[in-house]
Amino acid sequence: MKQIFKYVGNFIIFSGIFLATACDPVTMVIGGTAVIGTTAMRNQEGISGSISDNELQTRTIYLLLEKNKDISDRVELSVKHGMVVVIGCMRDDAQREEAMRLVRSVKGFREVFDETQVQEPPTAKNFAIDSSITSRIKSSLAFDGNVQSLNYDITTVKGVVYICGTAQSRYERDVVLNHARTTSAVKKVVAYIKINKD
Repeated sequence: MKQIFKYVGNFIIFSGIFLATACDPVTMVIGGTAVIGTTAMRNQEGISGSISDNELQTRTIYLLLEKNKDISDRVELSVKHGMVVVIGCMRDDAQREEAMRLVRSVKGFREVFDETQVQEPPTAKNFAIDSSITSRIKSSLAFDGNVQSLNYDITTVKGVVYICGTAQSRYERDVVLNHARTTSAVKKVVAYIKINKD
């Protein structure tokens, strides 16, 4: 009986990782207009581009879990269009270097950005506030007709918002940044946004 619960538990954990990366409507597909429900979504790089992001993120998560669980517990990844922003609260500089070495060893990322810092990890209170910030920004982008919200991945750690993605114009990028900066409880916005065209 214990063995069954072990397998069920592992399945739930795996499903949670998959659903968090693959089925979130804001991160699942890139390049489409914000659409809610089952309506088909256009995708700037095609479905394969999105699956590639999800595969890269999942492979990286598993590598970190396998090689160093402490690093895995301290790192969050923001992945979009082959770019990855590595966000983490590390014990020391050696741990920072090891985290970045492991992420860079994953084949397939076009660019890797280091946003790790030596500091204490978020508390449960931080986590609740950060989750609320991320949800509110994603919601505001999804309902803004000037933004293709599916082109962006949003992560918040200790009130600092990290945005990774591609804007269709400088104007769209500025709209996205304005949404993030004017969201309550945001301390700082760090953006890795490429401009697709002007």
